[in-house]
Amino acid sequence: MLLSNEHTLLAIPLLPLIGFALSFIIGQKSGKQLSGIIATSCVLLSFLLSCSLFAALLTENSKLQNRLAEIPEFTNKLNLAFSVLLGDWFVVGAVRTSFELLFDNLSAVMTLVITGVGCLIHVYSIGYMKADAGRPRFFAYLNLFVFFMLLLVLSNNLLLLFVGWEGVGLCSYLLIGFWFKDPNNAKAGQKAFIVNRIGDAAFLLGIFLIVTQVGVLDFASIAESVQVINPRLIEIIALFLLIGAIGKSAQMPLHIWLPDAMAGPTPVSALIHAATMVTAGVYLIARMSFLYVLAPQVELLIAVLGTLTALFAATIALTQNDIKKVLAYSTISQLGFMFMALGVGAFSVAIYHVVTHAFGKACLFLSAGSVICACRHEQDMRKLDCGLWKKMPETFVAYLMAALAIAGFPLTAGFFSKDAILWSVFSSKTLVSEFLIFDVLLTKILFGVALFTAFLTAVYLLRSVVLIFGKPDAGAKVQLATISPATDSSEFSVVRWSRTANLTMLVPILVLGFLSLGFGLVAGSWLMEFLQAENLAIEKSFEILSSTVAVVGIALTAVVYFYYRSWVEQLLNIKLFSRAHKILLNKWYVDELYDLVIVRPLSLLSNICKFIDKFVIDGLIQLGAALVNLAGETLRELQTGKISFYLVSLFVANLTLLVLIFILKLP
Repeated sequence: MLLSNEHTLLAIPLLPLIGFALSFIIGQKSGKQLSGIIATSCVLLSFLLSCSLFAALLTENSKLQNRLAEIPEFTNKLNLAFSVLLGDWFVVGAVRTSFELLFDNLSAVMTLVITGVGCLIHVYSIGYMKADAGRPRFFAYLNLFVFFMLLLVLSNNLLLLFVGWEGVGLCSYLLIGFWFKDPNNAKAGQKAFIVNRIGDAAFLLGIFLIVTQVGVLDFASIAESVQVINPRLIEIIALFLLIGAIGKSAQMPLHIWLPDAMAGPTPVSALIHAATMVTAGVYLIARMSFLYVLAPQVELLIAVLGTLTALFAATIALTQNDIKKVLAYSTISQLGFMFMALGVGAFSVAIYHVVTHAFGKACLFLSAGSVICACRHEQDMRKLDCGLWKKMPETFVAYLMAALAIAGFPLTAGFFSKDAILWSVFSSKTLVSEFLIFDVLLTKILFGVALFTAFLTAVYLLRSVVLIFGKPDAGAKVQLATISPATDSSEFSVVRWSRTANLTMLVPILVLGFLSLGFGLVAGSWLMEFLQAENLAIEKSFEILSSTVAVVGIALTAVVYFYYRSWVEQLLNIKLFSRAHKILLNKWYVDELYDLVIVRPLSLLSNICKFIDKFVIDGLIQLGAALVNLAGETLRELQTGKISFYLVSLFVANLTLLVLIFILKLP
């Protein structure tokens, strides 16, 4: 082995950081296309090192389990972890914070997803951003994001995790607003940044409370000391951390930034807002699982919030016509499923769905990017119904595989992970009240909503498949272009399709498509065992039920949109359905509600303050200045330089003083 485990662990996040600097500097000086190669190579090396360290971790854990098996009285399962200590960050009293990286089972899985999926998206970006003048800046931002995301999942303490947490927020802002000449892109980046600050402020409060209570920030020490914290205070800390997770993982009511973030380049949507950054909140709660098992009320809140978010986003996705908006709300909905699992204590199941969702949703976004490029950058699915499945068969196959996986079609990766979530909710024994009947009823309600949401998932994803790749329609308005890579700003030029030149876009799509299709069948059980999940023992009848829901949703949508699409239009002519469609099309008017309740009052307050500042405060200051100026001008007129005038003035002043003394009878 050329590198020790410690050096390998250190190199994993450092390589993207080096790529950040090199891709920008060399790309600017030695050719813009070189920036993509440098950035991709650094992430690829990071992925290979992650695989190497992952294999070493498996080997060491296997040896440990074999040794423990020789001790009959020892029944617990232990796992090793690699760590590297770079030194103390700061020491304040008894609080010591260090720069330390940790590679255990949880961080290993997240690291492989970040570097693996990230590498494929980098490869795709080489072709997608081929005609963009800002390629060095784009790839530098991508590498910087990967660095901060790796720092987030490899951190051994909460404070270092928070540095990565804020770093990915910064990179999100930079990448969403990459085409900053377009005001919509700039506003979307600002919206994402501001909304995330709300959750981040709560996250900081949670960290402060932990420090004041136990005086440590590394995860192992917190887990050992958490028992001494007052139970009510544990609930408060868990709630603050949850608010941070809600902001980053786009759960209600802080979900509003994610759909607007689709304004950025499509690879950004795939990397940040589908596969990695938005799962940071899920990772945080899974990492702090030892805290949440002691806060059952907050766990209940997580389950309810996740269920409502999943249903809420799925209903909106049903009516959206922008291909990227559909996938954005699908992401929010799937994150809701992950929060359901977290809320019932199935932390490993949530991470399992993180992995399968990363493959499927990244594939969907990248496939959508190829479609958008090939159709003159048209994103309205109603205008894309021009038989694309014949013209882009590889992209169609990949998109279909990923859509089936996310929809939970039997034996796909998404089927296994979503099935595990539904079963975890259905069989949950978490008690949150003194009345067992209440817990059972609540669990079954959550399960029913989750099952219905799974049905909606199949409907809106297959709707997108049919609208994008369906049979030719006389009403289709888009003429298929050969290809149109992204260019600077919002202006695009159509160039001729080159099969060879765009293998960089096609290969990642197909790889992710096959992973989303077969990962669960090949490696799902092994991954759950590696994550130390409890034996789910899902009943066959339950699997049949969940499979039926997905298949019915898929079949029903395909039949309606292929053969009876006029039914949809007729249904919308009914007043009740028309109003419901309008509400969902306008995203339940949540943005308008925020505008009415928050934006407008703050804008009014701002205008009032501006008026007070300009006309009252500045007016008083200007009035004082005017009076002083007037007094000065008056006194200057009195300075004539004539002695006779001064003598007369002195005489008048003395005479006036004497008169006043006489009148007032002063001594």
